[in-house]
Amino acid sequence: MYCVKCGVELADSQRSCPLCQTPVYFPELSDDRERPYPKQNKPETVNSRGVYFVITFAFLIAAILCHMADMSINGDFTWSGYVLGGLIVAYTILILPGWFNRSHPAVFVPSSFGAVALYVAYINYYSGGEWFLTFALPLIGGVALIVCSVTILSHYLRRGYLYIWGGASIATGLLCVLLEWLTVITFAREAMFVWSLYPAIALFLVGIMLIVVGIVKPFRESLRRVFFLG
Repeated sequence: MYCVKCGVELADSQRSCPLCQTPVYFPELSDDRERPYPKQNKPETVNSRGVYFVITFAFLIAAILCHMADMSINGDFTWSGYVLGGLIVAYTILILPGWFNRSHPAVFVPSSFGAVALYVAYINYYSGGEWFLTFALPLIGGVALIVCSVTILSHYLRRGYLYIWGGASIATGLLCVLLEWLTVITFAREAMFVWSLYPAIALFLVGIMLIVVGIVKPFRESLRRVFFLG
């Protein structure tokens, strides 16, 4: 047995080091003898729900103040609805998942896009626009489909990332073509496929490259060593 401080060899009967006077610690004993080093206390955990409650209350105060200011200035609810909608979208995306112990992407990612779609629909309705059904809704739906697919597959499969991101790249290229087509039919543009083919072709080639790398084992292994991908 040796001293834990200076390393001097100790006899079994000694209760302190003869050189540095450090008390000998016997780990097999469970008494209250003074130890040569302080106890390690576990760090205190913060109740995250208390933090989210304070943030929720702050969101609520901001919404009430905006409505009160709008009513006192304009005598009616004019711009405060846009602020309230933005707060609801931000709360749904950033704060709402924190209330739960496990944030399942299959639930919270689609709900976030649903909140965005409702907010955009509100803007379209109160601004007198006619672009939600023919432009905004298909675009939001396409982005939601890609993001939800990538997030859910990456979360639950834990492998095959090259195939997932390759398919997402190809789908994003097709979404660019859809975006330009929706712009033409909604806003009466005459030109078609002016810019969308360029990112579509580039993203398609990137997606094919990722899929090929995922299929060919030597390519996949070399890429895994460099970027830690599966």
